[in-house]
Amino acid sequence: MTTVEIAQYFQYHNSNIKLLKIGFDHIRNQIKTLYLTKNKSDQYIYSLNDNLLEKIEIRKIEKSLSRILSGIQVSWAEESIKRLFYEPSLLTDSQRTFLIEQPALDQKWYTTLKVIFCIAYDLVPATDETCSTVNIENERGNLGDELVDQYLELRKIITDHLVPNFSIRNKVQHGEWEFAFKPKYSAEFSQDITDRLNNENIVTTTSRYTLVNAFYQMIVDLGRFKSNSFALDSMQTPFEYFYKDYMRKIKFEVTKINIPNLDTMISEKLAREIRGQQYRPQ
Repeated sequence: MTTVEIAQYFQYHNSNIKLLKIGFDHIRNQIKTLYLTKNKSDQYIYSLNDNLLEKIEIRKIEKSLSRILSGIQVSWAEESIKRLFYEPSLLTDSQRTFLIEQPALDQKWYTTLKVIFCIAYDLVPATDETCSTVNIENERGNLGDELVDQYLELRKIITDHLVPNFSIRNKVQHGEWEFAFKPKYSAEFSQDITDRLNNENIVTTTSRYTLVNAFYQMIVDLGRFKSNSFALDSMQTPFEYFYKDYMRKIKFEVTKINIPNLDTMISEKLAREIRGQQYRPQ
């Protein structure tokens, strides 16, 4: 592809990303508005007992919107990796084609990380642009333990926090919003997948969204500034320099995914709203 064609395709995917963000923000705002809904008695429904019918009914609406939000979030993750393939001055045509043709979303993320890591640290063999013959774990003598461990840590983030979300999206997109079934034919009920699905809410989905963005930027920084050709302190590239900051942000979001504490978030939102009402002009 020419430079102009790459830029055009990048803009195509960027336009998709912008539209997805509009959808994500809109659904997220609808969920947040639900938490402030009042009943005919002027009571906040989310402050009522969980076994009351009106609380049960509004929770169903919340769950439905949350499923839509999860679907949009993983669509964001998928379109993000597609956009990354057309980032300026990042990949060759052969590398781009190889990554695009990876059959599954998780493989696209794993393989993209590997190829761009190889690009960043001059590990791409002359006869193997896709780095299929490269084993990064065997490069400790060349790169040192720290860089190889960072690569493995990033792979683990994909495994632990992106891949599970991709499987949740598959269940959501196939309509399994309340009860989930085992792949690949959805013939047998799965309590485990159902529990994981029901653990998803506005907190976990927002954190997954933020995590994807941070991970995306790390990969771009990794591939764009190769070796020491652009070092912020004459020694480290932006990827290396900001690695701890990126990981701190990612781990903060991971903590919220693991312990979403939705009830606390709702209680705090209600408390802020009540305090705000006290100071508003009557």
